[in-house]
Amino acid sequence: MKRCLLTLCLGLGVSAAAAADFATAVLEATFKLFHPESTATCILVRRAAPDSALYLVTAGHALERMKGDTAVVVLRQARDDGSYERHDQTVTIRRAGQPLWLRHATQDVAVLRLSETPPVAVAALAAAWLADERSLKAAGTHLCSPLFVLTFPQRLEANSAGFPVARAGIVSSPLLPVQSQPTFLADFSTFAGDSGGPVFIEGAAGQPLVIGMVIAQFRHDEQVNTEYEERTIHHPLGLGTVLHAQWVLEALEQAAVAAAPPAAPAAP
Repeated sequence: MKRCLLTLCLGLGVSAAAAADFATAVLEATFKLFHPESTATCILVRRAAPDSALYLVTAGHALERMKGDTAVVVLRQARDDGSYERHDQTVTIRRAGQPLWLRHATQDVAVLRLSETPPVAVAALAAAWLADERSLKAAGTHLCSPLFVLTFPQRLEANSAGFPVARAGIVSSPLLPVQSQPTFLADFSTFAGDSGGPVFIEGAAGQPLVIGMVIAQFRHDEQVNTEYEERTIHHPLGLGTVLHAQWVLEALEQAAVAAAPPAAPAAP
């Protein structure tokens, strides 16, 4: 799997050493999130100390389409021989019909603070690796800059252990300012199951910089009408809608605040 990621990165002129570092860091924190009604991609994120909680981040519409109180996250456990074992872990997403996740008020991103420790050791992205507008400018990312994506298109897994599929693309629309342009376009083939997938580049010191999250695909719908038939043909445009990571950061902070215990009353 690392060889596949490395080939993608080398094809876009990224050094071998850096590619292995930043791509693998995102790979290990990206997981499949599924349910009979909906399949998506999610990442696990940790905030800085003293917060020790693990946060599941995905597209808001993906969780909303999942009926019932639970969904499944495909975790992976490393074996001594370097391979991985798949673990389908049930997570609670509702209680008494009420969502346990926090959805951003205006953007399609949701954050679920996991209440239980995963049964296997899992990697997570540092919240500091999520780009805000300032770090995006510092990285020099702009129209036609290369980017990478990790998702589960059409429920496809890269191997039996449940790893995501890596793809490469470019930034296809102006990026800034983030406040007035919360999303941007990326040139890569998009499918159901991509929602929630991280869009990333190489950051400083060989670390990843997650610049956004996949939330939608673009297609052209053509109506075909004949004397005896009416049908719609969907033509994929090979473009994805990416939500800026700054909104992911904002939702993450809101989820952390919502989970924090109330402050003790001041002493008289």
